Amino acid sequence: MSERHYHLDEIPDGLQIFEERVEVMGIKYRRDDARAFAAGRGLTLEFEREPENSHDKNAIKIMGRRKTIFGSKCHFIGYVPSGVAALIIEGNYYGSVTPRLLKTYIGDSGYVEILFQVLGPKGQRLKYKKADPESLPLAALGKEAHYTAYVDQVEYLKQEKRYDEAIALLLKLVAETEKEAKGKNCGVAPWYYEQLAIVYRKTKRLDDEIQILERYESQPKAPGVSPEKLAERLKKARENLGKHLT
Repeated sequence: MSERHYHLDEIPDGLQIFEERVEVMGIKYRRDDARAFAAGRGLTLEFEREPENSHDKNAIKIMGRRKTIFGSKCHFIGYVPSGVAALIIEGNYYGSVTPRLLKTYIGDSGYVEILFQVLGPKGQRLKYKKADPESLPLAALGKEAHYTAYVDQVEYLKQEKRYDEAIALLLKLVAETEKEAKGKNCGVAPWYYEQLAIVYRKTKRLDDEIQILERYESQPKAPGVSPEKLAERLKKARENLGKHLT
């Protein structure tokens, strides 16, 4: 009989989620250890660098610790995915990030899956994600990078109050989602319009807020609550402009 368990201990003070859902890699080569860990109790995970790894200079092992009658037992169960390991090591976050066990699954056939989150210092998630424009230049948009890759960058620019840059980026992203919607005959992604409206309101550009919301209103829309939400925002923006003019 298969076993699936969700864990998620309380997040310690001063930490936040850097990575929401990460799979332990290489479990198939350590299935006995992974299975013994996942079947245990009092489960925790630990990171351990492996600088001698010839395949990946950023390699980070994942050690699974379970409680036993005599204390605890540690198992080498796999690795952090290379992309996440690179963010941790190259960003100098090793030692300040920690794994948080999310899920363990043991299948009838012996298949084992272990998922975890990465926790790091509060307020540094976007820096960790390399969300600044230098890390992902606008020139890559529509070529090496899809418009969805810029979400963290939008949040980063807003957090840093670099509103002019955020507006310039969001206008490009809106154009990209409209281009994709036309090519695929589908609805536009509303998040980018909403973020522009938010930034415009923060910077007291009421006319621009109304224009971007009217632009969204004229586009084909995907199902969901966003059309109603943005229609209500447009109504409120028009009311605000009316009050401003009186």
